[in-house]
Amino acid sequence: MLQVHDVLSNRDSQRGIRPPVPPVPASVGVAAICWPLGQPLARSDGNCRRQRFAWTLDGTTPPTLLAQDQPLGVGLLERVWVNDQGLRVDATCAGARSRDIALWPAPLEPWLSRAERRDARLPAIDPDCPPQVPASAPPLSIVGVRQGDQLRRPATSQETLQLELSALGGDGQRWWFLNGTPLGETARQETLKTRFDEPGHYELSVLDASGQTARLTFQVSD
Repeated sequence: MLQVHDVLSNRDSQRGIRPPVPPVPASVGVAAICWPLGQPLARSDGNCRRQRFAWTLDGTTPPTLLAQDQPLGVGLLERVWVNDQGLRVDATCAGARSRDIALWPAPLEPWLSRAERRDARLPAIDPDCPPQVPASAPPLSIVGVRQGDQLRRPATSQETLQLELSALGGDGQRWWFLNGTPLGETARQETLKTRFDEPGHYELSVLDASGQTARLTFQVSD
């Protein structure tokens, strides 16, 4: 079958015959979109962090990301109120105007540059007229290992297993515990490197300054 295909293809090629190309439907088009929202925006728009091209259908651009891809309580678009100096204020403050700020998905935080992280993208709070009700901290979650993971070091390696742990969401300082024993503490953007010398079942938990906790269990094998 492959030989027959090659004979026919070569014959058409030698005769200058090109294979038929189905026409593009009139309902299909191309548009410049901006990540992380995946919607058409001017390149000069502050929410256009990366410009890409996407197919459209009947002039509609499909969203790049869905709401269920985000941790609970964390969105891709956050509305804040700012003053003339660009500082975040309460909606009732004089001269306050709303601003929608596009944010990258929270699970990408460990790989983003500092300028693209949520703390850098959201304006600083004006101490003279701060929001009356501070925004609740997004849920705390552990990055670096997942619930139920079964980990083992590579067969060719003689070194102990090492994990680089961090936490998304929450607020302030983080305190880490392994099987109930203090493991260390990190600031909001820091990571914690930990070695596991012995195989076994482990329970990892983290506590932040707002009182939130995250906990998971995993297994390390020889």
